[in-house]
Amino acid sequence: INAEYGGSRHHRMADYSKFDNIRDSDEDEPDQIGVAPESQGAMPEGMPEGMQQVDPRTLDPEVAAKLGVQQIGEAGDVKKMRKQYKHNGHVVYEWEQNLTEVHIWVKPPPGVRAKMIDCQISAEHIDLGITGVPEKYFNHDLPNKCKVDESFWTMEDGELHFTLLKMTKAETWTAAFKGHDDMDPFSMQEVQKQIMRERFSEENPGFDFSNADFSGQCPDPRTFMGGVSADPRYR
Repeated sequence: INAEYGGSRHHRMADYSKFDNIRDSDEDEPDQIGVAPESQGAMPEGMPEGMQQVDPRTLDPEVAAKLGVQQIGEAGDVKKMRKQYKHNGHVVYEWEQNLTEVHIWVKPPPGVRAKMIDCQISAEHIDLGITGVPEKYFNHDLPNKCKVDESFWTMEDGELHFTLLKMTKAETWTAAFKGHDDMDPFSMQEVQKQIMRERFSEENPGFDFSNADFSGQCPDPRTFMGGVSADPRYR
């Protein structure tokens, strides 16, 4: 992990353990919603537009293993596909992406509430920490740019959830943060296929591309056939 402190870059592993066992003195206060300072509008409800949800049980076990996929939720729920980033065997965060957004989930220590979170989202960087704690949990550069005014974080069911709107629609992010386990070629292809299906569905209303497959290598969904739609309705 490349961590930045005091404006200079140090090639050192971040010590995520320093935020363990933090407790909130006000245990009865309900969780609050946190918003990046640049975005104070109402938070969207439900599944973000363009997000595809897939049941991992339908995947071949070898494919699921290569993708780093795990099942989230109860057996009767709609399942989500997330990739895990681990440090010293500990899951630091999970992430996934779609046509327009990148989603990152962080499990804070027990007792940490939204009002304790100190977070800044910029176009190419995320700072995340606990108010009053000098060092940051995240002090990481993003691999690509996001639209700050439409990117935000919330606290949902005990998880800190970042929603980052891609600056370039249909761009495939190779990782959630620079230097954090870039996707291998196989995983990149699977993600690009899913983004391509979402693009086709958006540009061809009424047609179902959810089971569409591609012969050979999947093309770049951002540039294929003249590029992604510039229609403002599709961001």
